[in-house]
Amino acid sequence: MMTLRSRPFRAWMGLALAAGLVLAAASCGSSGGNPGGGTTLELASHTPAANASGVLLADAITLTFNNAVTAAAVTPSTVKVLDGSTALNYEKELSADGKTLTLTLTSAPASLPADLTVQIEGLAGSGGGSLTTSFSFTTAADWVELGGAVQEDTSNDADNPSVALDAAGNLVVAFDYGVSAGYRIAVRRWNGSAWESIGAPFNSGSSDNAYKPRLALDSTGKPVVAWVEYNATDHNNVFVRHWDGSQWIPYGSSDTPLDLTDSDSTTSPAVALNSNDDPAVAFAEQSLVSGTTAWHVYHGGYSSGFGWVFNSNPDNHTAANDALIPAAAMNASNQMILAWVEDSASGKGIYVKNVGADSFLGTGPLKHADDNSIPFMDMELNADGNPVVVWREQSNGSGLYAKYYDGSTWKNFGSSDLATANGFHFAMALDSSGYPVIAYGTSSGANINLLVTRWDGAAWVALPGNVNLDPTRELYAFDCAVDGNDNPIVVWSEDDGSGGYVLHAKRFNGLAK
Repeated sequence: MMTLRSRPFRAWMGLALAAGLVLAAASCGSSGGNPGGGTTLELASHTPAANASGVLLADAITLTFNNAVTAAAVTPSTVKVLDGSTALNYEKELSADGKTLTLTLTSAPASLPADLTVQIEGLAGSGGGSLTTSFSFTTAADWVELGGAVQEDTSNDADNPSVALDAAGNLVVAFDYGVSAGYRIAVRRWNGSAWESIGAPFNSGSSDNAYKPRLALDSTGKPVVAWVEYNATDHNNVFVRHWDGSQWIPYGSSDTPLDLTDSDSTTSPAVALNSNDDPAVAFAEQSLVSGTTAWHVYHGGYSSGFGWVFNSNPDNHTAANDALIPAAAMNASNQMILAWVEDSASGKGIYVKNVGADSFLGTGPLKHADDNSIPFMDMELNADGNPVVVWREQSNGSGLYAKYYDGSTWKNFGSSDLATANGFHFAMALDSSGYPVIAYGTSSGANINLLVTRWDGAAWVALPGNVNLDPTRELYAFDCAVDGNDNPIVVWSEDDGSGGYVLHAKRFNGLAK
């Protein structure tokens, strides 16, 4: 019979401690110990970190284990992402060595921000052992601001943003920017963590104010900007410059107004690039044609061999009628698709023309009803190269309307051309399915709200939350883009409370595509 005296005290304590450790390992679910003595499964690291905040729904949840697990072991029962008691759906991807599990959410929490819990319950390791543990984090709100103000100095006004996304998904914004010498064009890029300037603010080199830029990015992500300058002699003139990697330079040897006649007033430039990154430009110019002065839409382009070449004949459907607000895009055949608003005896309507083929798309102008005003219009091409047009039409009330061209006729999104019965100004971009995403301003009592709606393939869906910071303050111009996850980004100018114009940018906190 063994007694305490039959073994030294130190050796007995070692046995007791070892036994205690074994018992603890067998009873502790969070460490995943195997009571049979097999391999222990542990959660070595994870993102987001425990108690992290401001997490985007599109960001992957990554779980790294000390030992491998099998894809079959990862089920909705063993790995859960919980919004309260509701399990969210996800897609899973397991690394080749079985040690890194990536979860991408495919369903969203009921509201944002949300406190989410990743709960692992009895997940079996391929070499034995199981794991039960959890950690929590907090998502961002519905809309997430990209840094602070877009402009470098908020004491200088910024307005009229034009936006595009480069191949890396970074947002580029061109805008008019008030400096001591007057208004200039500024261009800045969001690098993922901060705003950085692309060169210094610029104009054509004169002392004139520059404003209302339109932005395009070439195949390498370098920006091309068309804008308007005003002077007392020539009125408004249109110019174009591009970033060569170190400075803003004109096409050709010098800045030249692109107007057909410099003394005519010119406005609303639109710019698009062909497959060689050569720019094509359209604008509205108040000119004399066949004895009648009216606003005419003209288009032209630049090539290194010929310089700037413009069609001297206006694109108007009827030359005697005013045509304004051109929008331009380039199809895969390097043909410019041009849209504009034109007057007629029955009110305003929208014409869309393939200027490369010199043919109008569809019969008659786009409009919801006769005798209405159309103060705003935008057009983009879908992946098939067919145009999608959104416009505001108003009479006693106002509404935003949308149609798409299917190659032969214009069609509605759904049973009607009405996208929303509200909206006094808007910006439009297309998602990867060619469906429009529309940012628009609307008023509610004394408040002005910047909202977003989108076509989801079956209906117009309003995204939650106001985009603007303070609905009680004045809302100025805005533009929008859609990122690689089909989540919209909106850039807008808002009163800072003291009469200043400050640019902000927000991304919708949506799911990954």
